[in-house]
Amino acid sequence: MSLVDACCNTPSTKAHWHSKGEYQTLGTKIAGEDRRTYRTGPKDSKRGLIAVYDIFGYHPTSLQFLDRVALSHGGFQLSVPDFFKNGGITNEQMGAGVMPWIHENGDFKKNHINEIILAAVEDLRKDGCTSFSIFGQCWGAMMAVLAASQEGQPFLSAGGPHPSFFSIETLKDVKVPVIILASKDEADMIPIAASVDAKGFAVKSFHKRYENMPHGWTGGRGDWTDAETRDSGLDAVDQLGAYFAKVVEANSKL
Repeated sequence: MSLVDACCNTPSTKAHWHSKGEYQTLGTKIAGEDRRTYRTGPKDSKRGLIAVYDIFGYHPTSLQFLDRVALSHGGFQLSVPDFFKNGGITNEQMGAGVMPWIHENGDFKKNHINEIILAAVEDLRKDGCTSFSIFGQCWGAMMAVLAASQEGQPFLSAGGPHPSFFSIETLKDVKVPVIILASKDEADMIPIAASVDAKGFAVKSFHKRYENMPHGWTGGRGDWTDAETRDSGLDAVDQLGAYFAKVVEANSKL
């Protein structure tokens, strides 16, 4: 798997956001250790979402984006687990250091990514959620798809904005439809969505390309003081919320 150049070479931005949620300890220890998660959204919603942040971790722009997704289309209980025990990547580690950093800190198996995700799902279930989807930003979108590719996975859909590592091959085992919100920097992802739809899911995958947006615009690389970036980010919020609501509704009729 490889990253687009923009993922390796674009640093994080300075941003501010007054977070709407709260940090909690996951109910299940991971490899014998307590891990935390950021919880946001209406606590009475029965629709659960797991979000996987990008390699910058709990960046203010990511938290703004995720807080807004949690409040969209009637609201979702949204959990954002902390996958990086030592924080996200720094701008000094960008460039050639990105892939080594991911191998050390963001490997799906070695770093217990799926175990953390399932622990977060179980907490949402205990808090009343009866349906679940998962999405991520950049690296996180690939982690979301990998989680939705496991046998017995609990999700109705997966995907996310400006994904890294997406290809027909890396999505060949996904067991749910996907939402792909591509930036101008990713390769053509329409064939990827078509390959997932060939599996015959009740809800078709969704693809939209934001031709003026750079890789990472909804996350740590996003500058939402720029009006066009913010408007595109808000549109991505709306697209995600609409899609996740749609798959819940469709599956309730099966």
